[in-house]
Amino acid sequence: MKYLQIALLTVFSLFLFTPFAEADTVEDIKFFVETYYYGDMPKNLDKMSTVEEIMSSLDEYSRYLSAEEYRAYIGHVAEDTPKQQATAADTENQPAVTSSMLYGNVGYMKITTFSTDLGSKVEQHWLKLKKAGATELIVDLRYNGGGYVESAEQLLGFYQGVTDAYHLLTREGKETIKPFPRKTKFPKQSYLLVNRYSASASEIVAAALHDTNAATIVGETTKGKGSVQTFFEFDDGSALKLTIGNFTGPKGTIVHKKGITPTIKTTPDNELTTMHQRLLNASFTKKSYRKTVELKNVATDKIFHVQFTQPMNFLDKQTSHTVELVKLGGVAVPIQLKNNYDDILDVIPNKNLQVGGSYMLVVHPGAKNTKGRTVKQGTFTPITVTGSR
Repeated sequence: MKYLQIALLTVFSLFLFTPFAEADTVEDIKFFVETYYYGDMPKNLDKMSTVEEIMSSLDEYSRYLSAEEYRAYIGHVAEDTPKQQATAADTENQPAVTSSMLYGNVGYMKITTFSTDLGSKVEQHWLKLKKAGATELIVDLRYNGGGYVESAEQLLGFYQGVTDAYHLLTREGKETIKPFPRKTKFPKQSYLLVNRYSASASEIVAAALHDTNAATIVGETTKGKGSVQTFFEFDDGSALKLTIGNFTGPKGTIVHKKGITPTIKTTPDNELTTMHQRLLNASFTKKSYRKTVELKNVATDKIFHVQFTQPMNFLDKQTSHTVELVKLGGVAVPIQLKNNYDDILDVIPNKNLQVGGSYMLVVHPGAKNTKGRTVKQGTFTPITVTGSR
């Protein structure tokens, strides 16, 4: 019998053990349950005679794994990712971190799992986004079922105002865990996307940001896996995964079986487009752009007609720079402009719009009328697409 120390959230190690003489597995499991299990202690534990009987009396995250199951488990860190769900993103063989620039100087960073080197990867992506002009940041932890707990501490080090990462509650008491210090910081205007599948390490991050108001949380209430497990490995290669504690936010917010409730609630799978639209709305409103009536149930082959209040000089080169069609959660899409009468401009997307997609038609100031005067009022129009006519 030996103890294996692994820095996974679900395999988080608190104690060091000297090797035990080989003994009956059932008796060893009883010892670990009696000594370290964090939860309601099973009744008549001393009278239980099989591994199955003991495990059935523990919480849903405590398990006994055969040697083969244990090897497979270690090979797949993000155990809570709901791969069986049709709507869940398949994170296998995907990079731990990806990033892109969204329209409006908004940086976007997707974290699929909490890998061991998450901190360095996040820093590389954020510096790249900053160089590209990002002034705001959206971090996406949707469908992220967890990973290495130290990586959650690394990620929290990028947020301004986070001095404590979480509290860890075990049979030995409460311990306060600090974030990994980082000189590079995210902007104060940052947003965290979560959903019902965001769990474990994702919830450590969400709870810390919730308790410190270091970022705005957007989406659905998280899964509510606020418990911590550790592995005890047996000589035959099998292992006991045992719940040995719970974590809370730095101000005591309970995560286990409750989850973290977002500040901005959205419908499933609309978290990114909702947040991007809110940011663009705020930006355009600040610039005194006028919001027009939202276009709903738009066909994928839609041609948009922009009508001005006066005859326009559509041949002026500036006109082509004043109209943009933006895909929410992305960037401006390629379009063609065609004058239709002297006061109407047709906006024709180069490709059909995405079914179920959300867009925004933006008309910037700068176009000139037939008398050479410049239009000073900008407008923006939200658009939702359903399908072809």
